[in-house]
Amino acid sequence: MISNKITPEELWSRQQMNNLDVDYDFWNKKRESIQEFSLMSPSCIFTVDVFKKRYDFASENFALLFGYNPGQIRSIRKQGDLLEERIHPDDRAQLLDFQIEHGQFIYSLPSECRNDYQQMFQIRIRNTKQEYINVISRQQVIQKDRCGKAWIIMGVMDISPNQIPVDKVKRTVINRKTGEIITSSFISADKQLTSREKEILLLISKGFLSKEIADKLKISIYTINNHRKKILLKLGANNAIEALNCAKNFGLIC
Repeated sequence: MISNKITPEELWSRQQMNNLDVDYDFWNKKRESIQEFSLMSPSCIFTVDVFKKRYDFASENFALLFGYNPGQIRSIRKQGDLLEERIHPDDRAQLLDFQIEHGQFIYSLPSECRNDYQQMFQIRIRNTKQEYINVISRQQVIQKDRCGKAWIIMGVMDISPNQIPVDKVKRTVINRKTGEIITSSFISADKQLTSREKEILLLISKGFLSKEIADKLKISIYTINNHRKKILLKLGANNAIEALNCAKNFGLIC
């Protein structure tokens, strides 16, 4: 996974939003509509204020489904990362990496395209029975500031119909305008693998040794070993197993 030398808050700060460009009178009225809808919806709904770098709202279903203190849910703006506390520790670390990586992808795009994407995650969250269950979380920008920058992000969480035990976060990124499902194309440039590197990594995943790969592709074992070194470097992996896991997490190979 990527290094956490940067935080989501630092990425948000790169937008350089101005308090003159955020209209809280308008947003307060819009939040009321979301609150009313949340009373009818079985989903867990939350909003994040990117400008203030904090949670803005969370629905009461977080208390019903996951056992949060209702008072804390109602005062979510003062509770910091309250909603993260019930996420499985392994998933929480991986989710953070994904969110940072997605932010880096977003800020590599032209400004007019940055709010077009929805992230979908399957993560494990501890419920009222203190059991981890699979949950689907969808996140997207629902309100921009006057300059078109991402201001309010909304998340909608539901219990997944698939409760087969998993040991990692599953992620999908969708372009809401085109319907395109984004996989490896949103990996930062320094992590992109060439078609040859993907081919070699796929053969490694099938158990082929370097000599066998060289024979199969009709290139020298020296070239294969150079490709392997580059793959490890790009994915920040120490060995082939780590590289395979990273590649699968990034959607580079199946």
